[in-house]
Amino acid sequence: MVEDLQVDEWELYDALEKMHEEDNIEIERRGTVTMPEVVIRWTDVVTQFSLHNTYPAQMAFFTTLGQILKDKLRVPVGRLSLDPRIHFCWIQTARSGKTTMFDFLSPVWERTFERINEHPMRGENPRGPLSGVNIFDLQNPDAFTDQALLGTIKLGQPNPDWVRNQENLDIEGNPIPEEIDINIPGALFGSGIIAFDEFEHSGIFKETQHKQDTVMMFQKFMNRLDSDTHLIKKRLTEWGKDLVVDCQRSLWATTLPPQGLEKVILTKGVFQRMWLYVREVPESLKMQMEEEYIGLVGNIVEDENGSDAFTVEFSEMLYDIYCWADMRLQETGDMRTITSFTPDAQKRLKTVWRGMRKYMDNFPDHIYAALNTFLMNTINNMCNAAALCACAEKSSVITARHIDQARILTDTSFDSITTWFSDRLKKSPQRLAEKGREAMITKVYVSSTKKSGWVSKTELVNNYMKTTKKGRATFYREWTTTEHLFEEKRMNNRVYIRRKE
Repeated sequence: MVEDLQVDEWELYDALEKMHEEDNIEIERRGTVTMPEVVIRWTDVVTQFSLHNTYPAQMAFFTTLGQILKDKLRVPVGRLSLDPRIHFCWIQTARSGKTTMFDFLSPVWERTFERINEHPMRGENPRGPLSGVNIFDLQNPDAFTDQALLGTIKLGQPNPDWVRNQENLDIEGNPIPEEIDINIPGALFGSGIIAFDEFEHSGIFKETQHKQDTVMMFQKFMNRLDSDTHLIKKRLTEWGKDLVVDCQRSLWATTLPPQGLEKVILTKGVFQRMWLYVREVPESLKMQMEEEYIGLVGNIVEDENGSDAFTVEFSEMLYDIYCWADMRLQETGDMRTITSFTPDAQKRLKTVWRGMRKYMDNFPDHIYAALNTFLMNTINNMCNAAALCACAEKSSVITARHIDQARILTDTSFDSITTWFSDRLKKSPQRLAEKGREAMITKVYVSSTKKSGWVSKTELVNNYMKTTKKGRATFYREWTTTEHLFEEKRMNNRVYIRRKE
């Protein structure tokens, strides 16, 4: 892990631009891929409530599906296997739909979990050392204290099974104690979703000694379910007891972009276990969202089937997939075989991995090392998402198309991180330059081939390097003081610029 990341802004910006130039063909190919129909339906509805948040809406579906299939599905990796849980962290500008989406999702989660808890074949999870671990519910704690998250043990509590003036023996003839120690579960214990709508208060984004235990909690429960490494253990020294928390939940966390996010993302190990989405909503889109919201004021929109129609629809949709997975598990007897990878899917996955390696090669060594810590978890996320896409279509085989569907999700996540870096660099106060730089770039622009005033940015960079004998990084260093003179647009997956009137 990179402990003290020193980022050369110009090298990073150069790498980002080069990466986007080389990815044009691949982007065009992936643009023909569509999500499973149930995901499309889900996304269309959710984005009616949380405007312009398509990707988080998609991830809400997969976070939910991964959780309810955690006892039905595994992705085999040799002697190991991946459980399908997804831990989603959504970092986005204030008042842009995060809370609105949570308000919509909450009743869907609760009803879905109720249906699954009533499923006749569900039973108790054999891995669970504590009673009730496989009861699904929604937890939305306000505090990040040990007691709120982990729970506690109350000593010497009245035993509800003990009855005064009776023999008080169990079925094996052993005495029933009058007092027992009772585990009081915290929010992390059990199954279902644990949601935080103010995740910035967790301490994960700010290095303090006091919050290190909290960071370790989140790191632990995101480990694989098929080992004891996901169990969170805390010694209650005052009572000489160990508190064991079996957290099999999926994380849904939202927060505002904190200070120093760029370094935090690349240096804190807990984020490698999460599915990150970082987005700073531009002011123009915020204004559009506000205008659309104002347009709804005074209007009443009701579904003919009642206000909870979508909750019913989506909970039944998810329960139907759950039942299909349960049926497949009964048929195969092995969570690793309810879906299987086709040779084409394995081939596509290897192609994607090579593309990711090529992607990372564009970055300087110190950035490469940091991004490399995300690589295997991104591959794991893609495998899980591909398996979930197959399950969403009730397919017992995972095809190359499912890999492509999953890659849309993983690429969007990673692109959001690199875009955040790019935007931070554009706004850096260090990027001050003399007027002569503006003149030189303008001169190169005038001499470049234009169509209706538009010049390929790639051509502009190449002509600048040829004219000035300077490198690509120098161009972008100077471009930051000049770009306000130009407008930009994307055509056929290429960036073009034109001098403003």
